[in-house]
Amino acid sequence: MSNYYDGLNQKLLQAVPVHAKRVLELGCANGRLGRRFKELHPGVTWWGVELVHDAATAAAQHLDRVFELNLDVADLSVLASDAGGFDVIVIGDLLEHLTQPAHVLEALYDLAAPDAQIVCCLPNMGHLSVIERLVAGDISYDPMGLLDATHVRFYSPASAFKTFLDAGWLPHLQDQYRVELPQTHFAARIVEAAQALGLPAETAVHNLGCYQMILVCRKWAMEALRRPGPSAPFSVIVPVNRPWQYELNIARSPGLREVNAEIICVQGADSAAAAYASGAQRASHAWHLLVHQDVYFPTGSGFALAKAFGALEQSGATGAPVGFAGVEATQGHAVRHAGLVIDRTALFAHAGSSGAASIDEFAVGLHRDSPVRIDPALGWHLWATDLCLQARQRAGRDATHILDVPLFHNSTTAYQLPPEFHASAQRLLDKYPRLDRIPTLCGELKRQVATVR
Repeated sequence: MSNYYDGLNQKLLQAVPVHAKRVLELGCANGRLGRRFKELHPGVTWWGVELVHDAATAAAQHLDRVFELNLDVADLSVLASDAGGFDVIVIGDLLEHLTQPAHVLEALYDLAAPDAQIVCCLPNMGHLSVIERLVAGDISYDPMGLLDATHVRFYSPASAFKTFLDAGWLPHLQDQYRVELPQTHFAARIVEAAQALGLPAETAVHNLGCYQMILVCRKWAMEALRRPGPSAPFSVIVPVNRPWQYELNIARSPGLREVNAEIICVQGADSAAAAYASGAQRASHAWHLLVHQDVYFPTGSGFALAKAFGALEQSGATGAPVGFAGVEATQGHAVRHAGLVIDRTALFAHAGSSGAASIDEFAVGLHRDSPVRIDPALGWHLWATDLCLQARQRAGRDATHILDVPLFHNSTTAYQLPPEFHASAQRLLDKYPRLDRIPTLCGELKRQVATVR
């Protein structure tokens, strides 16, 4: 058993912020990680939690304090101290061993300082080696590794992100251990199977080669939940062409359930305008949220969104669109990113905006009394940027709102812009001939200048 508890996860060590002052490590084993960090960064206070008595005794020789606790049943309030909350919490290869990991993450929220981070290592059960055993019909457990016999919870990147989000943490895939796909007939066929689900080959290879994930998660301040004022109900309009994607994201979103949001599925629409028109006709509420089927609303996001809509309604700001990620134009041609979203495996965290020049289409709110309209000629791309431009023309300034409500855009695309995007970009430039450039999250759209010969 000594080898099991003596390891040092180098990538996890590197992910711990060097400015950490008060660290709590869950599953500290023999204390080797904390000991090494303290050697590199003297002055840090490092507490550990360990279940196994011998390992906890060994760790106590190197760490400032060690608690011998069973995290499945322990009251974590015993870890609180008069010195204040922990600014970093390290969880190395532990959550998969717990029966109720979500409860532990929620308890850690109360032990953490306002700007705290969790640094975590998790195995990816979507690795090709696990898929191989599933297909073969033999998922026999191993002494160590992805199918460790002591694992009771299984994670993929998306399911891990949802777990952290629902507990109030904003995850980002900082690093990973990879075991790349072998050049075998089986591996090629699995990639083809992923493509049959609608995933690009690049996305499938990336997912299947990830062996362990190194996540760094920020504490969500939840300021939007604390703001006083009214709340407004909203209807969610979802164009659906991949039912499995809808079921794993929108349909399972606790943020929508907590406010009893009305969900309206639209099938067969040939543009965002057609999907919105179909859904708006059936909507019961004044606020309509047109959302991709791959968006997940974590716990708390529904309450925060309802408060944000209520505040906009109270101030009379219902004419412009509302987004969750985009850009705000500054002096000259500079732009500032704005919004809060976990996009695939990356945390996009910036201040909100009340004067955005462009917003992303993955989730867009419109009030039924808004004078702006989705242009069917733009298809599925850049129609939200067009709404921003319409609102600017009416208000004489950028008037689009970007909220600081965290959503998870659980997209499977491979960050490649399709030809349809470029066609929509040209249509948008043609629609506004006085604009030489239009800023977007996908880059600046520039008008082609004809060369005179």
